[in-house]
Amino acid sequence: MKRITEYLYDEHQRLHALLEAADTEPVDLDAYASFRAILLRHIGIEEKILFPAVKRALGRPLEAAPILRIEHAALTSLMVSTPDRALIAEVRGLLHRHDEREEREGGIYAECDVVLGDESFALHEGARTQREVPVSKYYDGPEAYRTAAAALAAAERIAAARRQRKPG
Repeated sequence: MKRITEYLYDEHQRLHALLEAADTEPVDLDAYASFRAILLRHIGIEEKILFPAVKRALGRPLEAAPILRIEHAALTSLMVSTPDRALIAEVRGLLHRHDEREEREGGIYAECDVVLGDESFALHEGARTQREVPVSKYYDGPEAYRTAAAALAAAERIAAARRQRKPG
């Protein structure tokens, strides 16, 4: 049996392979569609299963939760636009930094394993059976982000606005 973090790490490898397969001229839209669906599901697993379990165990969110949520929001917003090689490069750069934050020695996944202990094994099944996220058609209008910097800036603005609205 695996820990949820081992499952998520394995999924990172799968995501990177799909993104690499999509990065052709022209873009392999089938590989990118698979990447997009798996990435959105993966983010959902972290946001709906892993982070809440850690919060329950600690009695507070992970210290890194705000930046992880901002990166998740930015990655999600980059999935809106029709992919081209420039967008894939933007996604790859942000995903690499994000995965490094989670996977490195002493990183988020290691912290989660310590906090969760044996519960990490029980959470694996929930992650494995998590349903796919419905995926919309691509949108390339004026509000669609095509760079990691723009997507991160928008996610940070939204997070700041939410913090200001929270009482006390």
